[in-house]
Amino acid sequence: MTEPSIEPSPATPQPAPPTGAALLRVLVGGEASQMSYRDFLDTLGVAVYTTDADGRITFYNEAAAAFWGRRPEEGELWCGSWRLFWPDGRPMRHDECPMAAALQEDREVRGVETVAERPDGSRVSFVPYPSPLHDAFGRVIGAVNVLVDVTERTRIEESLRATAASLQASADALRDSNAVKDEFLGLVSHELRTPVTTIFGNARLLNDRGDRLDDAARRSMVDDIAADSDRLLAIIENLLLLTRLGAGMHIDLEPQILDHIVARTVDSFRRRHPTRSVILQQTRGHIVVDADRTALELVLENLLGNADKYSPDSTDIEVALSVHAGESRLRVADRGIGIDPIEADQVFEPFYRGEEARSTANGVGIGLAVCRRVIEIQGGRIWVDARPGGGTEVTVAMPIAADDD
Repeated sequence: MTEPSIEPSPATPQPAPPTGAALLRVLVGGEASQMSYRDFLDTLGVAVYTTDADGRITFYNEAAAAFWGRRPEEGELWCGSWRLFWPDGRPMRHDECPMAAALQEDREVRGVETVAERPDGSRVSFVPYPSPLHDAFGRVIGAVNVLVDVTERTRIEESLRATAASLQASADALRDSNAVKDEFLGLVSHELRTPVTTIFGNARLLNDRGDRLDDAARRSMVDDIAADSDRLLAIIENLLLLTRLGAGMHIDLEPQILDHIVARTVDSFRRRHPTRSVILQQTRGHIVVDADRTALELVLENLLGNADKYSPDSTDIEVALSVHAGESRLRVADRGIGIDPIEADQVFEPFYRGEEARSTANGVGIGLAVCRRVIEIQGGRIWVDARPGGGTEVTVAMPIAADDD
């Protein structure tokens, strides 16, 4: 007996994934509840929107429209933002936004901060929470995204980072300041100890055994006392003036005959340094500048002292006074160790001394710093150059005083 053949039953048809309005019905649970669900999302106060499987926007609530600053057309791709940026400011394409990644890779995207720019140019930082949606068969039918505004949090974090950086900078500056203070105290202690020791030692010898010393020995000791006293006085005057300038010292300017000040200062230096040749050159008669006489004398004393300290005793120091383009020009030149062009501006910083300067002579490194501050506060300029043929030349430029007549 032939058994009846069994016809295979037709396969159960698979439903096509819903799109557009159909997807919205799936998401909201049917047409009957569509309006109430929209009302619920609109009153939620959090930006929410949905897309279909291709990333086309199918729905967004009022909070999303306010967040974007615009109302995207239905079917717009990926995100309703006008423009997108990465947190570091680089532009972000819409097809590489977190919503696109969630759909293309079928995964939830978390922990990605993004910046959106509105049509009015304002920007908002936000963290998106895109999640793919699946049908009963596990196929991606769309995605839902919640946008959380973190602009204020980001602003506070940036403010905290800036505050932390400022505190760190203050701590670094304090540490550097303490290091400079320690270095300064060490330099000053050394520089003051040397002349004080010489003065004290020679004075004691002259007091205790002066009657037993010959004239040459006594004269030499007195010369040493005078020279180191002069050096000690210069250090103290520079330190005091540097301190006063740092505290906002005001200098009263009066008309001064510059050539008279230069001549008197050079003569005083020659008397205190009889073995040093100082050549004074002037190209015209009286030069009048608005300045402080004592301050100008101190500047020239510093320049002459540096030239004497850093050049051989057998060489000349040249002091030249001239007028150029409405300015007086005072130039002090020597045939000493010279200046590296790289250091030409650094030498005017307090306590800076180049390697060759440190190996040639003692010093604190404040003379040129005082000179620059004193000259600039009087409206002038000062600079240093390597001298052709070897040595250094420092030039001070001061405006010529206006002729009242």
